[in-house]
Amino acid sequence: MLGIDACPIEGFDMKAMDEELGLRARGLTSSVIVALGYRAAEDFNAKLPKSRPPLEQVLTRL
Repeated sequence: MLGIDACPIEGFDMKAMDEELGLRARGLTSSVIVALGYRAAEDFNAKLPKSRPPLEQVLTRL
């Protein structure tokens, strides 16, 4: 609704992030990083079709 894009970032060093941000001292820990922002008007990727596997291939129901 606000035109803001979000993208999760995988594979970061949680321990290093916690230390850099002083999270442990506050009783917190990182679990995910999300990049937020507005895409450039000339971003050619924005118009490309998205490629996502079916939900059944990504999730396992327990």
